[in-house]
Amino acid sequence: MWGKEILLYIPNDENLPEEIKNYSPEKTLMLLKLGNDCLKLAEKKFAEFSQKEIYKKVEEENKEELEKLKYELLLQKDREKIGIEKVVQIYESQLVALRRQMDLQKEQLKDMEGESKIKIQEEIMKVREKYDLLLSEKEKQVDKMNENYEKLIFNSNKTNKEKGEDGEKTFSDYASTFKDFNNYEIVDMHTQGGQGDFHMHFENFDILVDAKNYKTKVSNSQREKIKRDLLKNEHIHFAWLVSLNTTIDKYDRAPIMYEWINSKQAIVYINNLLEYEDPCKILRIVWFNCKELYKLTEEANTDYTELSNLKDKQFKMNDKIKNLRKNIRELNTNMNTHKNIIQCMDDNLREMLEIETNELAESSFSLFENYWSENIESKDKKILISTDIWNKFKIQNKDLVKEFSLTSEKFKKFLKTKLCFDSLREVSKGGAYEIQNVYWKSSLEEKKGVESLIDVELKAEVVTKKKIVKKCKELS
Repeated sequence: MWGKEILLYIPNDENLPEEIKNYSPEKTLMLLKLGNDCLKLAEKKFAEFSQKEIYKKVEEENKEELEKLKYELLLQKDREKIGIEKVVQIYESQLVALRRQMDLQKEQLKDMEGESKIKIQEEIMKVREKYDLLLSEKEKQVDKMNENYEKLIFNSNKTNKEKGEDGEKTFSDYASTFKDFNNYEIVDMHTQGGQGDFHMHFENFDILVDAKNYKTKVSNSQREKIKRDLLKNEHIHFAWLVSLNTTIDKYDRAPIMYEWINSKQAIVYINNLLEYEDPCKILRIVWFNCKELYKLTEEANTDYTELSNLKDKQFKMNDKIKNLRKNIRELNTNMNTHKNIIQCMDDNLREMLEIETNELAESSFSLFENYWSENIESKDKKILISTDIWNKFKIQNKDLVKEFSLTSEKFKKFLKTKLCFDSLREVSKGGAYEIQNVYWKSSLEEKKGVESLIDVELKAEVVTKKKIVKKCKELS
């Protein structure tokens, strides 16, 4: 059965025993009453003692606890001192470490500054070296350009033979780079046809060399020539076509190019040898490449003889096809040129015929033709002068001469068309013609004799009349 509920307060930092919660209402009431009575009795007893006595009594009662507290305080002070000393030592050690670290960092900074200065100087030196190299290369290029310019000026007055000899000498000088090779020998072959300029003999293989000192590209004809020379020398495996100052036609896509003409022989095309900084190095590189190619061909020939024969046939077939294509192109160009020539000749002949027909139509040659057939015949060892025939025609045909505006020049043109060239001989330049093996017909010759007598008589009468008139004037 539950009792009344009351509200009591205790200090915040105090707690009640746990057993009180389990007390019954009667026990709780008894606890409160007894506690209240005890408290009243204690207050009465304390009131009877003075404050000093109370202090002494409390001190005596709590003396041991006070001593313990003092001892604990002393221990705590000692501990705090020790802790402070440890903390001081820790901080001092840390400060010492920090100071050492700062000193190390200062030294590192000094080292880094020194290293950075060294690195900056190194970078500056690298840049200087780079630009020095560039300057030296530019100077070399300028020197080379000056040399080439001087060579051009010097070579401009030289013949092709002298230029060729200079090119051969230049290559021979650069070829001295092979003098330390085993069994090396160079033989000058430029005086022998079909042998190139030089034969270079090495330990394992030989090289045919043709050096060109041209101002323009090396043409296709020179490539075909070195190909023929190499095929002629079956014991030589490689041929070098070396262009000293220019490129090689159709083989200028790279500084060095190769062309196999069969399974054992190849041509090496070297462009602009003198443009390189070290031409000897280029020649050595080409030689080492040829050496490796020679090894490969030798291995292939020992293992695949049938395949190599097929390759040789294929190379020969390709060469024949190239030659056929070249011949077809040349044939087409020749046919086109011949067609154009024939067309031009046809046009010229047509124009000439048109001119001649127009002249014939305009010249009235038919009139001269009729007169010629009626009055002149062929006679051996007889000669007529064109002016005599023209004068006679003009007298007999005055009306026709006026109507058709006939002239002596038109009559000469008629003679050129009528007679062959051998029967005409020009008496003077632009003058009359002697016509051989023709003469007047016989009936006309008699008429001509009568007319000449009549003319003589008439002229005589005129002369006598003139004399009579003169005498009459004198008499008067």
